[in-house]
Amino acid sequence: MNVLIASLNTAIERLLLVDQQRPGTVHRLLNDKTLAGGKGVNVARVLRQLQPQLENAPAPLLLGFLGGATGRLCRELLAEEGLDGRWCEIAASTRICEVVTEQKAPDKASVYNAIGPAIQPEEYRRLWSMLAAELPRASAVVCTGSLAQNLTPDEYGRWISLAREHGVISLLDTHGAALLQSAAALPDIIKINRDELRQANAETADDLPGHWLAQGVRCVIITDGQQPTQALTPDGNFTIAAPAVATLSAVGSGDAYCAGLIASLLARPQSGWAAHLTLAAACGAANAASSTAGLATDVSLHVLQQRCAVRAVRSPA
Repeated sequence: MNVLIASLNTAIERLLLVDQQRPGTVHRLLNDKTLAGGKGVNVARVLRQLQPQLENAPAPLLLGFLGGATGRLCRELLAEEGLDGRWCEIAASTRICEVVTEQKAPDKASVYNAIGPAIQPEEYRRLWSMLAAELPRASAVVCTGSLAQNLTPDEYGRWISLAREHGVISLLDTHGAALLQSAAALPDIIKINRDELRQANAETADDLPGHWLAQGVRCVIITDGQQPTQALTPDGNFTIAAPAVATLSAVGSGDAYCAGLIASLLARPQSGWAAHLTLAAACGAANAASSTAGLATDVSLHVLQQRCAVRAVRSPA
């Protein structure tokens, strides 16, 4: 059982820790780390970490583009973590992104995301051949993150439509035009944060989740930073208050949430949505307790799940 994860704008991620950000001055780093990154990679990392902790947890398989010297470095970094992928080699170079975190204010990281490489038509066709070969063997598809240049905003919608043809669960977590156009393909799950929902369409943000559900989306999850998450599911509507942790970096917590949710859905489908949401929230909190994207090793997922507060909410009449 595996989860196919779109990684269409993979990155080398540089994590820089400073005492305090002071624009216009030279900073001496307190620490720095280099990882393979991008939202898809973050999801894969947490799924990999869940395998020894969750019986029948699915294995992650990344599918995307890599190119240039940065692409070669990314392959090496992924191999070091044991993260498998099917990669289409491209002429352009994989992007580099930076995350700058203040030691005294880790919840206020500054993220600098590069646009990403331009994908050529032949490269795109090769990726789609790989997708067509891998998708029938997948148990779920996760479409997450930004799109590299030359990919159209409905790209994830094409993945979702193909997944449906094969009876494969799909999850969408993106923003802007890619969110609106790909949501029209009706993924099983849409996960979005409150700010992205407003940015997608400020005038109709409150109406979008209900519209998606009416069209055929099974579940819409709206995270809101440290505020409770709202989940509209087949088992009813819930709010989920995540457990408090000592935050080292919140970057990647939404990706960890997606990983926990899809892992629970596949590993224990009989458990119900309240249980799935609990593991998802615990994974998001465990990520925040880590200085890098992924589950912190010094916190217990079991304890975090016990400290989650899931409350059923009556739908408005």
